[in-house]
Amino acid sequence: MMKLKFKKVGIVVKPHNDVAFHLKRTYEILKELKVEIILEKIAANLLNLKSDISREKIADYSDIIILIGGDGTFLSVAKQVVENQIPIAGFNLGTLGFLTELNKDLLDKYLHQIFYGKLKISERKLLKIDFKRKKYIALNDVVASKGNISRIIKLLLEINKVRVAEIRSDGLIISTPTGSTAYSLSAGGPIVTPDVKGIIITPICPHSLTFRPIIIPDNSEIKVKLLSDTTGVYITIDGQEVIPMLTDDFFKVNIYDKKLKIIESIDMNYYKLLSEKLNWGI
Repeated sequence: MMKLKFKKVGIVVKPHNDVAFHLKRTYEILKELKVEIILEKIAANLLNLKSDISREKIADYSDIIILIGGDGTFLSVAKQVVENQIPIAGFNLGTLGFLTELNKDLLDKYLHQIFYGKLKISERKLLKIDFKRKKYIALNDVVASKGNISRIIKLLLEINKVRVAEIRSDGLIISTPTGSTAYSLSAGGPIVTPDVKGIIITPICPHSLTFRPIIIPDNSEIKVKLLSDTTGVYITIDGQEVIPMLTDDFFKVNIYDKKLKIIESIDMNYYKLLSEKLNWGI
């Protein structure tokens, strides 16, 4: 009998209309595989079981995370997965699902492939954000933007300690190639394949049309400083954490020294994924 690649499996789900069906099937398959199952509180409740393990702690007890949900759910657990250096497999319940690439209707096939080592593991780079002596991690992006204020804000952009521009805009997005299909894309930024060694800087509705999105080497250090004398400006990290930013506050961005391990189907092709998710040629 083939040896299982993983022994302790954490399950994370997004509360959704049809998640209970797929969660129950996942649980049954994992029981058949005779692996140890660790349930996040939400998943346990849906199965009428008990668990005190939170989403923030589940990676501490697992060899792998199985996620059933959308990209937002994926981002909410990504930091813990990275710090524990375990892989994550995302089954998509959402609409786009660039991160949750695995088809929920093929659970049986993919789960058996995962535990017998027949799927591939790709690695994605993350951003490290330093702000007021605290460290934050982003898989997709970090955004400096106005809240409900109607005025534009002024940000100073420096790259490798070189003053690049004073940007008057609604904000600025700094993203990884993985995050290029998220907020950056909707703001007019380029799509960048995950294997490109770059960081994307995209302005949000810039006052000057001459400042365009730029891709820089991923060994660069970026510094963004708020010059505007205004309140209501925030730093948003992966759409999960929102932190107030005051006049003369600044944050620095580098590539993080750890990578996220994502389990993908063997036949996964990024260009095919783009075509399907963005309805190209349809």
